[in-house]
Amino acid sequence: MIKSISLTLNKGIYVYNIVGFDDRKDCMIQVDATNNKILGQSTQVLNYDFDKETYLNLNKTISRKEATEIATKEFRNSIPISWELEDVNDQAIWKIILIRDEQKREIKINAETKELI
Repeated sequence: MIKSISLTLNKGIYVYNIVGFDDRKDCMIQVDATNNKILGQSTQVLNYDFDKETYLNLNKTISRKEATEIATKEFRNSIPISWELEDVNDQAIWKIILIRDEQKREIKINAETKELI
């Protein structure tokens, strides 16, 4: 199950960071977005109650593209520079950082209802 997905600029390249878990371990993987090569990964044994952990239902969330369209309409003439989809209190939230004329702004969107937060 996936807890969060982010796409951020790291040392000049965009990198996906994916955090997930199953009933025995936590997992994290970093992937170069330009060539899909794995940059790093780790796993560790769970140290909390798995049954209480929440996760993303990707079948119910809007895509990164659709979230970006909503964010750029809210902050016109901006360029998105990072994206994060995460489960926050059992709610899927897109957090998009945009920049315009050296001004940064974070836009939060409910990834299921498309509403701005």
